[in-house]
Amino acid sequence: MKDYLIQVRTWFLDLTGSMSATDDGAIVTALLLVVVTGLIGGVVAKRLKQPLILGYILAGVLVGVLFKAGFGDVANTALTSLANIGVALLLFSMGLEFSKKDIRPVFKVAVFGALAQVVFTFLAGAGIAWLLSRDPYINFSGETHIPLFGSNVSLFLFGICFVSTSTAVVLKTLSSKGFENTLSGRVMIGVSIVQDLTVMPLMLLVCRLGAMSSSGGGFSSWLPLLLSTAFMVLMLTVGARTLPKLTEHAARLESKELFLLSIIGIALVSGAISVVMQVSFSFGAFLAGIVLSDSAYGKKALSGLSPVRDFFAMLFFVSIGMMLDVRYLGAHWLLVAALVVLTGLARTTFLAAVTWIFKYRNVIPVAMFFGMFPTSEIAFVVIGTGLQDSFITSELYSLILCVVVCSMIAGPIVNNLTAPVYSLLRRTVWRNLRSSNIVLPQPDLEDHMVLVGGGRIARVIAHVLIRLKLKYVIVEPSFDLYREARAEGLNVIYGDPMSDIIQAAARVKDAKVLAPMIEKLEESLAVIELARKANPDIRIVMCAASPETEKRLSSENIDEIILSHFEVSLELTRRILVLNDISEARIQNYLDSVRASRYKPMLEDSPAFALSDKIRAFNGLIALQWTQIQYDSPLVGRSIEESDIRARTGMSIVGIIHRGRVDANPRPDTVLQAGDLIAAIGSEDQAAAFAELTHSPMAGSPESATTMTIPI
Repeated sequence: MKDYLIQVRTWFLDLTGSMSATDDGAIVTALLLVVVTGLIGGVVAKRLKQPLILGYILAGVLVGVLFKAGFGDVANTALTSLANIGVALLLFSMGLEFSKKDIRPVFKVAVFGALAQVVFTFLAGAGIAWLLSRDPYINFSGETHIPLFGSNVSLFLFGICFVSTSTAVVLKTLSSKGFENTLSGRVMIGVSIVQDLTVMPLMLLVCRLGAMSSSGGGFSSWLPLLLSTAFMVLMLTVGARTLPKLTEHAARLESKELFLLSIIGIALVSGAISVVMQVSFSFGAFLAGIVLSDSAYGKKALSGLSPVRDFFAMLFFVSIGMMLDVRYLGAHWLLVAALVVLTGLARTTFLAAVTWIFKYRNVIPVAMFFGMFPTSEIAFVVIGTGLQDSFITSELYSLILCVVVCSMIAGPIVNNLTAPVYSLLRRTVWRNLRSSNIVLPQPDLEDHMVLVGGGRIARVIAHVLIRLKLKYVIVEPSFDLYREARAEGLNVIYGDPMSDIIQAAARVKDAKVLAPMIEKLEESLAVIELARKANPDIRIVMCAASPETEKRLSSENIDEIILSHFEVSLELTRRILVLNDISEARIQNYLDSVRASRYKPMLEDSPAFALSDKIRAFNGLIALQWTQIQYDSPLVGRSIEESDIRARTGMSIVGIIHRGRVDANPRPDTVLQAGDLIAAIGSEDQAAAFAELTHSPMAGSPESATTMTIPI
């Protein structure tokens, strides 16, 4: 096997040797390796039902072992550049996912608990580094002794590297199990984001104080710290006002490509400005994401960036795996393993204790102990900055890199211990444990209607739903129509409805009804397919503008199909008959009968309807009779009970329209007035008797109407 791998390596290096002879060739070779490696690692991880990140890192490590020696300095530099861009866009997207609304229910433990844990882990990590520095030399190459810690600043940077948990790994692990919206998931994500927010200020403070101590503390030493502070303040104040306006201008162009370019541009330009202001490139992108997160375009930006983010995240994790110094890991595997355990426990043990102190019970402390194990990707930014500023030696860089990568690899595996350990605790020491009384508040959107596209039609429906006090949300892909809906004060989300991020923002998984109103049928069906994956029980309502569309929707098991041209024709018919002085009751009976005849085949053939639904819907249409009470009717001025209509005619009154006001299922003491429209259910003979009693002309034979041929 070893000889075979050597042959493969030799063949690959011969194949790419001509490419690697130039700078461009080396970069192409590095990019080719990263993409192919990520694909293979991701497929294997998916087959094994493991997080993709785990596959990316392990595949990167394997390829790094086989081929790294043939890259050269240019290729290694290319890998580092890819990793830097990858982590910047990864942190930018994490900033976009940050939402104060999501953190609010777990604010105390996420903020105060996380800050307490950061202080504890920082001190614990620095203490571990101090213990290692007691033996000032570590055998790196097996032949020479090279100092591990170059200064006291490196001790603190070592501690900073391990205060934060990998938000990317935690999110991927939780989403793969469907736990991201549980209470434990909210606590884990909230704590992780607050941890990330503390890392960069800590790093900047330590590095600047270290630089000032070495240079004597003059103004030139204070300047980088002042610039860093000014950048963060400006981003959270001026940036919070200007960046959303930039995205608004990009959205006006109604171009997905230009909007995506503008979002990436904001991330990269913010990172570039942060470098000028003595702040990490990645942290500048992270702050830009946080600034945009709660803006009206945050979800749209995240959904547009998602494919690019995933690609660069893959580049980052594969590149990190390839840059891992396997020789160092092999020579110091015991030290690396010990540090993985110690640094992980320094974080998770305190987090478990903090959540318990904040009265979170059940599985949450156990989930914090096992689920928050992987160290954050921000550690790569810390060690990169420390190496650049000469606070971290190359040997310490290799050690921390090995510890962080191994921690990420172990994270999903350790997280799998949560369920069995919690089950064991419940059966033994926690048998009498009282459940936590902390619960997540009910979401604002639940059992609601999701209106997709539609423009003005969706807005009309929304206003009706508001009057009926029903919950709804509009997903509008058109920027101009989105602004019109916002101007009317409607609950609207701007973004692509075919994006899982936008559908998650609309809480499709908790919705009751989905009504796609997109012009292109295939796009509507794509929206429905994605929605059904999240919510198999969601009911779908759609319009069909042609017989072909009606047939296609019937084959897709759409719950309710509305024939738009047919409904428009009926309404035009109503208006024409009104102008011909035909009574409203007679018109309504005719139209109900025509509608019943047209929709009857649909109700009978559609597999989406249960038999009882078909019977109820069809009978409801055909049996309802409308009658208008004339001025000379004996019913005028008498209540329903006094009129004894059911005994006299056999008809049951189910509704009254009096002066435009609808009274469904009226009370027996309701008084009938001249001009009232009465909705009653009964047979044809009973309807005729009721019409005679009200002195209203008979509406006509429903039977004859239902046998009409409707060509629409």
